[in-house]
Amino acid sequence: MVLATVTDRMARDPLDMLSILKQLKAVGAGLRLIDEPFIDTTSEMSDLILFIVGWAAQWQRKRILENTTNGRILAKQRGVKFGRKPALNPQQHAEVVKQLREGAKTQVELARNYKVSIGCIHRIARTLKPGADGLHAG
Repeated sequence: MVLATVTDRMARDPLDMLSILKQLKAVGAGLRLIDEPFIDTTSEMSDLILFIVGWAAQWQRKRILENTTNGRILAKQRGVKFGRKPALNPQQHAEVVKQLREGAKTQVELARNYKVSIGCIHRIARTLKPGADGLHAG
């Protein structure tokens, strides 16, 4: 017996669910869904019920994706910034660029001074002209 909480934990679409159900039946196993006790794999109606429930779950996922996409578009129109906040403010960023161009400090020193990762400094350095990023120009 396979025990799952809901249909969408077993499969992503109705055809996938039916395929899984056929495999379970082939090896003599059954399926029981905790949140949907009306699904009984021993009856002929189980295939139809699973297909309908799976289709409903797939339809619901599509609606959720559409709603989140629309919400993201509206938020961007309102000026909402997505993602992580910059580790350096604009003034600090300019200082790092200046110091990289002058070759005053290594990337490791800059990372320690500004308490950021070396990756943060390296990303800034990559935006500069070749040879001015504290790396070898080779």
